[in-house]
Amino acid sequence: MAATDLSAADMGVLTPGLWDPRRISMLLEGAPFPAALWSGSELRFTWMNTTFLDLLGEVRPRWDLLGMPVKGFLSDSRSASRFIDVAYTGHPITVPEYEFRSPWGEKSYWQLSYLPVPGRVSDPHNVLFFGVDVTATVRDRLESEEVARDLRRATGLIDVTVLSSLDAEDILQRVLVEATEALGADWGWLADREADAWVFRNVHGWPIEATGLRFTEDDLSLPGYAARIGRALAVSQSDAKRREEFELMLKHDIGGFALVPVKSRGDITAVMGFCWDADLAFGDAHQELLHKLELSLSLALENARQYAAERSLTRSLRSAFFTAPAAVEGFEMGHLYHAVSGSGHVGGDFYDVVPLPGSQIGVLIGDTAGHSIESAGLTALVKNAMRSEALHLPSPRSVISRANELVLRGAEPHEFVSAFFGTIDAVSGRMAYSLAGHPPAVVARTGEAPALLAQDGTALGTAGRTEYGDHETTLDMGDLLVLYTDGLLEARSPSGEPFGTERLLQAVHEHADESAEHIPESLFLKAFSFADGHLADDIAIVALRRTSAPGGIEQPRLDLGAAVA
Repeated sequence: MAATDLSAADMGVLTPGLWDPRRISMLLEGAPFPAALWSGSELRFTWMNTTFLDLLGEVRPRWDLLGMPVKGFLSDSRSASRFIDVAYTGHPITVPEYEFRSPWGEKSYWQLSYLPVPGRVSDPHNVLFFGVDVTATVRDRLESEEVARDLRRATGLIDVTVLSSLDAEDILQRVLVEATEALGADWGWLADREADAWVFRNVHGWPIEATGLRFTEDDLSLPGYAARIGRALAVSQSDAKRREEFELMLKHDIGGFALVPVKSRGDITAVMGFCWDADLAFGDAHQELLHKLELSLSLALENARQYAAERSLTRSLRSAFFTAPAAVEGFEMGHLYHAVSGSGHVGGDFYDVVPLPGSQIGVLIGDTAGHSIESAGLTALVKNAMRSEALHLPSPRSVISRANELVLRGAEPHEFVSAFFGTIDAVSGRMAYSLAGHPPAVVARTGEAPALLAQDGTALGTAGRTEYGDHETTLDMGDLLVLYTDGLLEARSPSGEPFGTERLLQAVHEHADESAEHIPESLFLKAFSFADGHLADDIAIVALRRTSAPGGIEQPRLDLGAAVA
């Protein structure tokens, strides 16, 4: 009898004659899976098959076990309670993966079933126990999970590489090596589009002579295939479906390949590829790495190539807009700024995290309408004024109101600024904040869905008398605060649909368990992917997670100019 022939569902419909213990012992004595029976009002051990005894390693003889109540037989109180629950409720219980260590130390995994068996009228149900060995399945899963963890760790390292340089060639060469090693590929390569051909520019794990290899657009080639498909993909001999895929593997004598198109302004300008000599199975983690690699490389190369000429000027201007401490005691912190393309572009986004007296910190973010040098001047003025006022004004509302007066007096009629300013007590978690026409912050609390904080107030510089209010909330340990500018919400899909608040909340929910340091990048890549790489406005994101009560040591400040090129 196979192990699956006696499932919990099957036992519920068998004829009453089967419940005779003698009948059970006759049916299951020679079964290849362990089985045993506990009976009577005290649930005493009354029968076991040979496989069950062999599994125990005969450390205790059969006659020493039989007649023993379940609580005496099992030192594991949780397992004993399952027998009792089944006996007195009549409901079967299944444990999908139970870890068992044999007397000689070998580890195995079992699917355990506890089945109620009718006994005497005055007694609880007897309990028939049996197990199915699922060791091979569990070990395969654990091995796959370990591979997935390794690939996700590699993804993080590759992201650091992508963001660590503005040299396109340096990024591609370093990522090619790191990704080839992370994926366990036998060789990797990078091909550039050149007129009507694909040319191999870099190789790793392949003879250097392969550099310069050329395929015309009419040739069947790996980079040409990636360009036709238009997305990252992984194909092996065991899952190939298209004729071209089989032909490519036969042509190059390989068992599988993965291809990552690299895009600039929506056009595929390069392809990074990886090849395996033998057949293999690609999992979700492989697909996740390839997809993120596609987004990260396209983003990195777009930035590197479009801003090479204006990098020095742009860095100087933006470094005044984006500052934060190197660390904030009691908090994890991450921040990101991405500017839309354009020669001489200067954005209006700004943010800052300000150490305040006592245990308080101030956090501000804002957006000035326009992308001109004049708007940049107003951005710097408002940001620095808010930072200065935060050091001595009593409330966020006061800081916002003073900034509004400044804009009304000094800005042109068409100029206005949206802003958020809040203070957080790092000891108590109390947070007070005020908004001026700015998108509401998101708070993700442990065990709850991310939610928007209250909002009110018009933008700074709006004509007419404006009253700004103070709001309060509390950040408990582990709570996450996300601030952003409206460029994130206004990222649009190719069909014109905005990314919007609901997708933002969903994205925060998906990434809430990540370190706050990485959350801004994860949210940005969600919007970048949604917009197919075409963004219409700058995006700034700040993430703060409360982690502990600080000791009150002031942290040094870090100029972020080098991080916003």
